[in-house]
Amino acid sequence: MKKTTMLRKLLQKPGVLVVPTAYDCLSARIIETVGLKAIFMPPSMASDAQMGLMNIGLATASEIINCAKYMAASVNIPLIVGGDDGYGGALASYRTTQELIKIGAAGIYISDRAHNILARTPHNLVPVLSRKEYLGKMGAVLEARDQMDKDCVIVARIDAAATMGYDEVVARSKACVELGVDVILPHAPPAESKYKRQDKESLRKFYKDIGAPEVVIWGMGPAEFSAQDCEDVGAKIWVPNFAPTVAVKKALFDVYQEIHDTGNYLPDRGIQHRDYSSMLGGKEFWSALENKYVPE
Repeated sequence: MKKTTMLRKLLQKPGVLVVPTAYDCLSARIIETVGLKAIFMPPSMASDAQMGLMNIGLATASEIINCAKYMAASVNIPLIVGGDDGYGGALASYRTTQELIKIGAAGIYISDRAHNILARTPHNLVPVLSRKEYLGKMGAVLEARDQMDKDCVIVARIDAAATMGYDEVVARSKACVELGVDVILPHAPPAESKYKRQDKESLRKFYKDIGAPEVVIWGMGPAEFSAQDCEDVGAKIWVPNFAPTVAVKKALFDVYQEIHDTGNYLPDRGIQHRDYSSMLGGKEFWSALENKYVPE
């Protein structure tokens, strides 16, 4: 079964779909190994972990696509890729969609940001495209999808709340659904609005105003929100509000600091001897292939 089809079937099942973030093949394979069913690659994490760049619009489309290519190929579960603003206008977004589908992305989000430069702009106040221009861009994205793989899940990430308000987010969401977008990701709401991220009832009303449960909503909520909390307010997708890169950075800092300070490092024996071979392609498979084709 195609991974795009797998993702659509997962979204049709009862309950909320838990989609943790990953930034490379190893983190993606760990997600699959523990039994989770889908993965999300945010471009911010790929930019940080694989290119050493801040998330201020420095990574190019080809760099993000290349990161996603290896991740998608390393696992047997669907990968959703954050496509930022499509890396340009409608025509560039059309090509970005084509390239992401080619490398195996099961889902793609495209934002309504006017650009992705955040160095001098607070994250929640990034300028957004006009509604007309964004809908044109999403129309191009959907056409590219339909030509290549109609099962690929297209997500409209809407960042307009902070600068244009609650009603504009609802209007954009409904227009995207009418256009044929599969999932709505209402992102970065203002602190003061009808939509309060810390308030379950406000979130429930907001998602209902967009069209949940008929419309598939990628849930955003406060940091303490669980998968159940997202399901309670009408969301269908829950991406944990935690960057695995934070945990990895902490662990690596501790390791390298100890090496620097002591000239030695004694790893935890349980970690040292744990068998990860099944995550790295399966030792049994490669051994059997070697025995079959490589003479002794």
